Amino acid sequence: MPRFYTEVEAEFDVDTDEFLSSLDKDDIKELIELLKEQGYLVNNTIKLGDSIPEIEFNNTINKIQSNRLRLTNEEDEILRKIASRF
Repeated sequence: MPRFYTEVEAEFDVDTDEFLSSLDKDDIKELIELLKEQGYLVNNTIKLGDSIPEIEFNNTINKIQSNRLRLTNEEDEILRKIASRF
């Protein structure tokens, strides 16, 4: 849960769900850009309105892409075979 401090020694907690639900689309885009800049999101392809399966698929593809040099020859061949179907 985020915690904020003020100059007058006050502290308050903000529920993450409550915080996110108060944001509009522009605020969310700004938050995503900030998370990218700080390295929390790399090769992010999440778009507003994406379904959970779409997000999970994109995360899987991004992981494979960012670790492609660590794939075995067999894994690389499996991916090529899948891609050739399309």
